[in-house]
Amino acid sequence: MNQGVNICRLCHDGIHDLYDEMKLAKQFSSAETLLADEALQRHFAWVAKKK
Repeated sequence: MNQGVNICRLCHDGIHDLYDEMKLAKQFSSAETLLADEALQRHFAWVAKKK
C-alpha cells in the first residue's frame, strides 16, 4: 500500500536530496519520523525561513 505525506515542493526536494525511496519507505514512513530526523529538521527550518 502506498502512503504519503502532504508537503511543499521545497521540503519534498530536500527529503529526496538526503534519502532515496527505499530508505524513506523503510525508515521514514510517517510525518513524525521525518520531523524527528536532525538533517531534515535543519532543512525544514531553512525552508520555513524562505517562506
